[in-house]
Amino acid sequence: MPSSSTHLDGFELLADTLAELASRHAPDGRYTYVSANSQRLTGYEPEELVGRSSLDFIHPDDVDDVRGTYAAMLQKGSDRIAVRYRFRCKDGNYIECETVARPVRNEAGEIVEMVVIGRNAGDEIAGDALRRMWEICFKRTSRGITVVDAKSGTIVSLNPALAEMHGGTVGDFVGKPLRTLFTAEWAERIPDVTGTVDKNTFVPYDSEHVRLDGSVFPVRAEAMAARDEKGEVQYRIAWYDDLTERREAERRAARLQRDFEAAFHAAPHGVAIVGVDGRFLHVNQQLGEIVGYSVDELKHMTFQEITHPDDLDADLVQVDGLLSGELDTYEMEKRYFTKEGHLIWVLLAVAVVREDDGTPRHFISQVQDISARKRLEAHTYELANRDPITSLYNRRRFEEELKRQIARCRDDGESAALLLLDLDRFKNVNDSDGHVAGDRLIRLVGRCLDERIHEPDVAARIGGDEFAVILRDIDLAQARTVAEELRIAITGADPERVCTASVGLCRLQGDVPEAETCFRAVDRAMYRAKGQGRDRVVVGSISERRG
Repeated sequence: MPSSSTHLDGFELLADTLAELASRHAPDGRYTYVSANSQRLTGYEPEELVGRSSLDFIHPDDVDDVRGTYAAMLQKGSDRIAVRYRFRCKDGNYIECETVARPVRNEAGEIVEMVVIGRNAGDEIAGDALRRMWEICFKRTSRGITVVDAKSGTIVSLNPALAEMHGGTVGDFVGKPLRTLFTAEWAERIPDVTGTVDKNTFVPYDSEHVRLDGSVFPVRAEAMAARDEKGEVQYRIAWYDDLTERREAERRAARLQRDFEAAFHAAPHGVAIVGVDGRFLHVNQQLGEIVGYSVDELKHMTFQEITHPDDLDADLVQVDGLLSGELDTYEMEKRYFTKEGHLIWVLLAVAVVREDDGTPRHFISQVQDISARKRLEAHTYELANRDPITSLYNRRRFEEELKRQIARCRDDGESAALLLLDLDRFKNVNDSDGHVAGDRLIRLVGRCLDERIHEPDVAARIGGDEFAVILRDIDLAQARTVAEELRIAITGADPERVCTASVGLCRLQGDVPEAETCFRAVDRAMYRAKGQGRDRVVVGSISERRG
């Protein structure tokens, strides 16, 4: 056996020429020699390491593993051990170090020195990690993948997802031409596609593939060329997505869009898609006909422009409710101005359409012209509130107006007057000339009141030959003057006969009692006018009580 010193002197000469890091260690781990390239690999000059323990440079988490490996070598008498650990370089960073150590023993078999060859295994480890990640992605991704030999067009590799997509297993396709994945028509077009791939780094295209059972399905591919060191295309790698569900979703969306468009334009009422700012984005012909504008004209307008000012605030409150999420829909009656300036009534129903995150995208508004219905309602209301002979308000409506006036007196401090007029000796007209003559006289008196009593004052026929008047915002002297004027006008109302009226007058002010009490008070004043000779005005008091 040659001496260890001669052997190791030759080792040192050789070690200084190696790319790896070679070192000699005492049994306790101290460096006794370090090869010349230590500075390139670790940043340390050889003399900076000699005399120091190798454990000083090993990552704390790896020290126990190294010690354990050394102990195992002693117990088993091994002549070679391999171990990986992290070595701290001079700049403080760690590198992955892979070492092989051989013990040098004396004649008694005791270790007198360790010879270690180490190298930076970081790049290899990183490459292994990348390969593992690629294998995981390749096998587990839901997208199909093929690796095809560029010269032969043969499938070198494909992943399980693509095999399953085509109704088979990986073994059914590896080693077969790529064209077997495509329909006959598309198989003929593969050269065109691959030629494009060869010229570019990334090419997307749609095609049709065929499953093992013969069924055809749409596929979107994204392909690229993998080149060797000389730039020659070695492989073509492609990723595939089955478009079956996407195409079906697109068809469903297209059908829904066609259905919506058909319903939109065929609707018997106006329909509009309105932006959150009120602009008409899309309107149908019916809406244009309702408001008198063309479809194109409306698309340059907002709903605010055609809404009656008195209805706009109420509409905007509802819109704010949609935008804030408090409401999903609302319905209201409102007035629009037509292009000619006419007012029309519409029934408006609005729903909000939101983005996936809940943000309002736009509104869908449905508009029905209800002007005819509103006119009918107004006419019906008038019939229910008007006296059929005089067209003045009837007793029911007058009582409503009196209650409102009492509320204004109580709450707002308004001063008003209540008049009750009863025609004198009206029974004689009916008895002598008949009810036709009586109705004619009633109609003439009604016209007399209608010509002299204007809003906000109120005149009504409350029954038989009795009429009532509310004079608003007036003092007692002014009210008496008006009452006298009405009495005189009634006297000349019928050119064929003399007609007079007895008038009771009460002032309404302050804490006015209920309407029934007011009626009784003015009725007493009217009867006093009759008792004093008729054809006169008598002022009564709401606070009076019968004796």
